[in-house]
Amino acid sequence: MSNFISRRQFLRAAGGVTFLALTPVGAGLFAAPSLGPDVPLLPLFTVLPYLQPGEASTLVEGQESLIVAWQTQAQPADFSVEFGLSKLYGQTAHTRFTSRFSGNPEDGEPRLNYTANLTGLSLNKTYFYRVRGGGQTLAEGYFHTRKARGMKTRFVAFGDNSFGDISDRAIAYQTYKARPDFVMNTGDNVYEGGLDNEYARYFFPVYNSTEAGPDIGAPLLRSVPFYTVIANHDVHGRNLLKHPVADFTKDPDALAYYTAMSMPLNGPNPSQPTPVVGPAKRLEAFQQTAGPRFPRQANYSFDYADAHFLCLDSNIYIDPTDASLQAWIEKDLSGTDALWKFVVYHHPAFNVGAEHYEQQHMRVLSPLFEKHGVDIALHGHEHTYQRTVPLKFLPTDSSKAAQMNSSDRRTPGTFTLDTVFDGKTHTTPLGVIYVTTGAGGKHLYDVDYTGVPAKWVLPDDGSTPYVANFISDRHSLTVFELDGKTLTMTQVDESGREIDRIKVTKA
Repeated sequence: MSNFISRRQFLRAAGGVTFLALTPVGAGLFAAPSLGPDVPLLPLFTVLPYLQPGEASTLVEGQESLIVAWQTQAQPADFSVEFGLSKLYGQTAHTRFTSRFSGNPEDGEPRLNYTANLTGLSLNKTYFYRVRGGGQTLAEGYFHTRKARGMKTRFVAFGDNSFGDISDRAIAYQTYKARPDFVMNTGDNVYEGGLDNEYARYFFPVYNSTEAGPDIGAPLLRSVPFYTVIANHDVHGRNLLKHPVADFTKDPDALAYYTAMSMPLNGPNPSQPTPVVGPAKRLEAFQQTAGPRFPRQANYSFDYADAHFLCLDSNIYIDPTDASLQAWIEKDLSGTDALWKFVVYHHPAFNVGAEHYEQQHMRVLSPLFEKHGVDIALHGHEHTYQRTVPLKFLPTDSSKAAQMNSSDRRTPGTFTLDTVFDGKTHTTPLGVIYVTTGAGGKHLYDVDYTGVPAKWVLPDDGSTPYVANFISDRHSLTVFELDGKTLTMTQVDESGREIDRIKVTKA
C-alpha cells in the first residue's frame, strides 16, 4: 500500500479544502491567479487558510463558532469569507486583519493576520466555506462542528513537535490517517522560541500542507481544529534575573501562541500573566494583534462530545498554589456535566525522565483533580511517551511549588497507586492517569529507558513505581476514542505501529 494519500482520498477525508486557487511561488509564498493587466494583484499569501477553534467553550446549539484564518504580505486587500450548510453558502463572516512583525531576517516586513469569525453555527453539522479576494474564489472547503453530548469522538494528542524535521511530517501524516475530530497539542508547537516566523517555516507547512505523506505532512489545519497550551518554548527569552520572558527587543515576532492561535476565552485574567519585555511600540503592536487573547488565552476550557478539557499554563513563572487559580480550576471542573474529564498542561507532574524531573510544581493540583473526577492528565515537555498507573497524590510540602521561576520545584508527597488496573481486563481506574505525550517530532530524550523498568523510578519519590510504560526510542502520538462509558487510548509511532493501548471504563 502506498504511504501517500491520493487527491481523491484527500477530498473524501473529514473536511478540508476542496478547491485551492493559490499556487506556490517561492519558499512559503502563495499567489492568487492574475485576472489581467488592469486588475491589481492580491498580496502573496504567507500562510494558507486554516481553521481555529475560536471562542466557543461549552456546547450550545446555535452558538457554535469557528475561525478561518490566513496571513499575507503587508499589502491590504478586500477579502471575504462566505459559509453555509451547502455550497450556496448564504452567510458572510466578519473578517478583520491586524499587522504583525514577521521576524523574517530576509525582508523584515510585517505580515497581515486575517481572521474570519463564523458564528451562529449548529452542533454536529457539516459547513461549507469559501475565501474570496479581488473578485475571485481563492479557496473552498468544509468542516464539521463539535459533536454534542452522547456522541462518539476521536482525537489525537501530541506535543513538542515542529522544528522542520522529518519526524514532524511523519507525526502529522499519522495524525491525518487517524481521522481525528480535533487535535489536542500538549505544548511547544514550534521551536525554538514560539516565534511567528517559526510558525511560518516549521508549523504551517507541515500541518497545513497541500498534500499528505510521511515525508510531507498533511492538510490537517484546513479541516481539523487544533487546541493547544502555552509552553516553555513560547517564552524563550530571559530577563536580567535569568527568568523566562518573551523578549520583544530581540524577537519582534515573539508569542505567536497569542496571535497565530485562537482558543476559547473563558478563562480568568491570570494573576501571573506571560511576562513580556521590549520597546513600548512593539508591545503595543503585539497587543493589538493578540487582542483579548493576551493574556487570557493562557488558561481555558472546552467541551467536545462527552469530554471536558481544562487547559492550563504550567510555565515556571506560574504559582499553582495561587488561591485565585485554584478557585477557577475548582469552579470549572465542578461546573461541567461531562462524562470524561481531561486536564492538559505542558510540564508533567509525574515524570521519571532525566530531563526536567525537578519541575514538579503542578503536583499540588492533584488533590483538586481527584476531588472532581479527572480521568486523564496530558502533558509534553519530556520528549518521550510516559503513562502512569492510576494514582492519587497528597503533597506533604508545597513550598518549592510556590517558588516561581525556580529551577527546583520538587514537591514530595504520598502516593496511592492502583496496581490492579491493567487497561485490559481490569479497566476501571482508582485515580488519575497521567500521560506524557511529548515525542511529537523534536529530538528524543532518554532513548535508553525504553523497556527498562528499573530506570522508571525517582529516588526523590522513594522509587515509587508509578510509571506503567515508558517509550522513548521513537516519535509517537496518542489516539483517544470515546464511546459512552468506554475510552480507548492507543499510542502510535511515526510509522503507524501500535506501541501501547489501554481501555478505561466507567463503573
